[in-house]
Amino acid sequence: MPQPPAIESRLADTIRIRPYSTDDVDALFSAVMESKPELSLWMPWCHANYARIDTENWVHGRADDWENDRQWCFVIVDQHGGFLGGCGLHRLDLLNATAELGYWVRSSAAGRGIATAATRLLTDWAFTERDLHRIEILASVENSPSQRVAEKAGFIREGVLHQRLKLHGRWHDCLLSALVKPD
Repeated sequence: MPQPPAIESRLADTIRIRPYSTDDVDALFSAVMESKPELSLWMPWCHANYARIDTENWVHGRADDWENDRQWCFVIVDQHGGFLGGCGLHRLDLLNATAELGYWVRSSAAGRGIATAATRLLTDWAFTERDLHRIEILASVENSPSQRVAEKAGFIREGVLHQRLKLHGRWHDCLLSALVKPD
């Protein structure tokens, strides 16, 4: 299955999202290592022993996941192609046209609206190119930056899911926010 073209931001000329390629290993590994203290709080894959092989395995698995509709993952890049972070749709339920959206931005680029812009781009793509009907974001009630991204991207808070995520051996209540495809 051919990969989709990069998606240009209509919000600003500063970012775009595109599918992962094998050329992304070094940039991704560098961004993860830079951001490890922040990422490890909320992303179980960013564990204490995270190594380059984890990055290689992740990047090399994206094409198969994409082709088999398991998850659709994108790199967030700046106007010069610089690696800013990642976003994607997982827990795909194509029968019900629903997916969960996730995102992260490297620490040196955080706080500039990049995650919000990427979330909007990905949501637009999912509604138009994949005909999804509903997209959800789950964030620990303790992860206020992620909650702000969902809110700024236009997602509606629907409720708290008690003990929904287990992070570092501890259960977290999560805020569920969702966006439904406009009519």
